[in-house]
Amino acid sequence: MRIYGTGILNSMRIAYRNMLRKPITVQYPHERVELPERSRWAVAIKYDEHGEMKCTGCLACERACPDFVIEMQMTTAEDRSKHIDHYRYEIGACMMCGLCVEACPFDAIEMSHEYELARIDPATLTIDLLTDVDAVAPKRKPPAAPPAEPAGDTSSSAETPTAEAPAAETPAAQEGGADA
Repeated sequence: MRIYGTGILNSMRIAYRNMLRKPITVQYPHERVELPERSRWAVAIKYDEHGEMKCTGCLACERACPDFVIEMQMTTAEDRSKHIDHYRYEIGACMMCGLCVEACPFDAIEMSHEYELARIDPATLTIDLLTDVDAVAPKRKPPAAPPAEPAGDTSSSAETPTAEAPAAETPAAQEGGADA
């Protein structure tokens, strides 16, 4: 059995429910929407706690970019220190994929929350993120120090086994001894 008019009643129910809702319109220049943390927009340089940039000039971001919108020009001195001449980024051609951020091994760049990327002049769509700065030397972990022997007990050092096994106990020596 079919009841006529249920579509009209259902649409009236939805209309009355939405009439009682608060408006969701934002008056844009005066009010701004808070974006979620996961939103990705333009690339930005990250700085450490001392206010220095983290970029080491490894070019991983330039190689990872599928649109080739990141361009880094740098010079290397004789002491192997790097100097970043220009780090250019094209906002107009970037598809905001975030692959450059994922490829950076030193966590030197991030996707910023700046979403007002419109420009009047097309020449301003290319930004110099860094210009004429020295690249940061990559921080390497110091080599692990060998374990210190306890002072005072010299007799135990002669009894402890060394890291190398005697030649007779190695598998190659055993195979060679079996053939001979």
